[in-house]
Amino acid sequence: MAPRLTGNDIAQVDPAGAAGRHAHAGAVTAFMDGELKTLGTGSPEFSSAATDWSGFLFERHSVFGGLEEAGWFWHSTHVGMCTTGSSVMRVSGGAGNAHCVIRPGSVFIFPRGCDHTNIEISGGAHRFVVAELDGAGLERLLPGGARPSDESLAAQLNIDDPHIAAILGNMVAEATAGCPSGSLYGESLSLALAAYVAARYSVKVRRPETAEHGFSRTQLRTVIEYVQAHLRDDLSLVELATAINLSPRHFSRLFRKTFGTTPYQYVMGERINQVKTLLSTKRLSIVEIVDTLGFADQSHLTNVFRKATGLTPRRYQRQC
Repeated sequence: MAPRLTGNDIAQVDPAGAAGRHAHAGAVTAFMDGELKTLGTGSPEFSSAATDWSGFLFERHSVFGGLEEAGWFWHSTHVGMCTTGSSVMRVSGGAGNAHCVIRPGSVFIFPRGCDHTNIEISGGAHRFVVAELDGAGLERLLPGGARPSDESLAAQLNIDDPHIAAILGNMVAEATAGCPSGSLYGESLSLALAAYVAARYSVKVRRPETAEHGFSRTQLRTVIEYVQAHLRDDLSLVELATAINLSPRHFSRLFRKTFGTTPYQYVMGERINQVKTLLSTKRLSIVEIVDTLGFADQSHLTNVFRKATGLTPRRYQRQC
């Protein structure tokens, strides 16, 4: 059992440290009544920790009426969304006060440092997915940048935010499919969630960012050469940014200004171009192309290729 802590002790917990990050290995956690606890009433129905997911840890839970929990303290920012079902929820304390009906798409944000939050569920059952924007993950994706895990973030109770709903939905779809798109996609989704939450729900006035003009010629050449040399690898956003000594967030911003698309979309486009070349020259079989260009399996290649070209690889090859 985790040691009981006082309010002052809890306030000093380092979210990137052993106590504050995931004392329950691979589980989303928070403090309740001075003890570190997992969320929900039991094991999650699904956890990204059981997959190759490379972004923020997230879980899916079922919650039933009759639940009363008092004294939650959030050592990391938690972003949750109802996915199915409907319940009556009452929240009081440090996160604010709300008495509402939650339905699919209802979003809740509990920021780091939000203390003494009481939650009561009644009147039905629902499923929810929750992502933990932990300190270590934030430092990796947003070093020195906007930090949605600090006290500048305002709690949000039962809001409608289609952007958050779309990101969380894509995270769940990718992880439950076995993460076929690789680290770059998972990290990009997590970065998008963290950056959006910080920009949209911070209560501090932020200075406008200075105009940026994309990569320098040297940076551009390095990025293109690095991607071409590692097309078969499970490229990550952190890895690409490190190649030109930028933070992942700054890299993503400059990348979009330079290429007009995201790093993930660019890399997949380059892989598709290589697939077309290999199919047209018939130098490799489709099975060999899967391995050569780092697709998860033949089904993954077929789905991505058909989405990009409107044809299956075999039909494209027959037309060459």
